[in-house]
Amino acid sequence: MRCPFLREEQVRSCQASPFRKQIARRATDREEERCSSPDYRTCPNAPQHHETRPELSRCPFLQESLVQFCAADAVARYVPWSEASLSCCGHDGHRFCELFLAFAGGVTPGPAKRDAPDDETAARISTVDGLPVPGWLFYAPNHMWLDSGDDGLCHLGIDAFLARVMGRVDRLVFLTAKGLVRPTVVLTARGVDLTLTFPHSVVITATNNRLRSTLGRLTSDPYGSGWLFEGRLETSPGEVPVEAGPLCAPSSQESSDWMTREGRRLTEFVHEQILGRRGAGEILVADGGAPVPDLLQHLDHEEIVRLFRSFFPLPSTSQRMP
Repeated sequence: MRCPFLREEQVRSCQASPFRKQIARRATDREEERCSSPDYRTCPNAPQHHETRPELSRCPFLQESLVQFCAADAVARYVPWSEASLSCCGHDGHRFCELFLAFAGGVTPGPAKRDAPDDETAARISTVDGLPVPGWLFYAPNHMWLDSGDDGLCHLGIDAFLARVMGRVDRLVFLTAKGLVRPTVVLTARGVDLTLTFPHSVVITATNNRLRSTLGRLTSDPYGSGWLFEGRLETSPGEVPVEAGPLCAPSSQESSDWMTREGRRLTEFVHEQILGRRGAGEILVADGGAPVPDLLQHLDHEEIVRLFRSFFPLPSTSQRMP
């Protein structure tokens, strides 16, 4: 599925001009310009390049080509048709483009396609304790998500649960950037490194390097502009090897149930593993006993390490969805 803002245009340029500028063709241009007629011989640029071919019916320096551009961009930037495969506009990856997200009126890209009635259910966005849970995503036990798009294209990132727990990320390092690997990233918060590895091998084609200068998007828009990896799947996400750990398949109900269990487990962890060891004088919970947002900002180094190991572990042979 291509981006609805993708446009195509025929453009012309003069190879003899000292300033190379592409001009969009209009139906009335042929009546007004001399490049496409024998009148090109009166152009001051052609004689300077020693081109004297009176038998030609048009200027030999006139170059016409097909280009693409984004109608949502304030300035039209022409991309040659031959390089269209390098952009995300012609495939499902456009859903993670910042311009598309802005004009679509939301920060959460919708599902790539809906081929069956069950897809309508999976396409819903559930809410668990105020956290959005898109039903079309695959979720890993360490709270990474995978969006499977058209033709095997996929995007990966962290879910809203992990984003809320971390609150603020101080540094991001991509440990895997290309090739068939398990996508791995290191997030640093309060001086503690969290290594996240997706349990499924992916042919990584790009990383979201813009996050290095705008780290806030990683936690404020984890399902949209805060994505981490782009790649292609060689097998179905449902065919994850047993040793890699299972994925929570797209289903609004299954995803919501899992996220609800994770929320309860986090509440128990805070009460038993943190408050229980600190003493009754510490206050880390809001009304109703739920852990507060930005939980990491209230924990010390040892407590953060225990939290990471319990909820965001590296894939292992014994790992199972809770």
